[in-house]
Amino acid sequence: MIMAETASKAPSAAEIPALSDNLADIADRLIEVLSRETELVRTMRVAEIGALQRDKTALTTLYQKTFKALVAAHGGKPFARAAKERLAALATKLSAAVSENELMLRVGKVATERLITTIVAAVREDQRATTVYAPQRAPAPRRSFMTAAALDRRL
Repeated sequence: MIMAETASKAPSAAEIPALSDNLADIADRLIEVLSRETELVRTMRVAEIGALQRDKTALTTLYQKTFKALVAAHGGKPFARAAKERLAALATKLSAAVSENELMLRVGKVATERLITTIVAAVREDQRATTVYAPQRAPAPRRSFMTAAALDRRL
């Protein structure tokens, strides 16, 4: 489940490795939640998404706070190369998951709106056909341009 928030006091430089590990763990869990949500939308199991929203929101908030704490603990000094590469890879992976999730949610939203619009139009058309107050008349017979003709061949 969701880990407790980082302490509200300013973190020290000694906490950088722990904050880094914590940030990586939070990012991995957030990527997992986003991927699960994306798959649920893709498979049209939208009713199951609600359960993920609490974790998604909590992990996003925790990620932001942990990232800010890590930056504050570093005190504006440049990160070591290994730490920088790890954070860059983590950010790239998280960014890809967020982009895919956002795209799938938008596609799902458009598909849902189209479905609702189609259903509403069908219901309105059905209501219009059944709420006519005048008696229903049979459709007028079709008239064709062909007429009957006979030739007199007795001559």
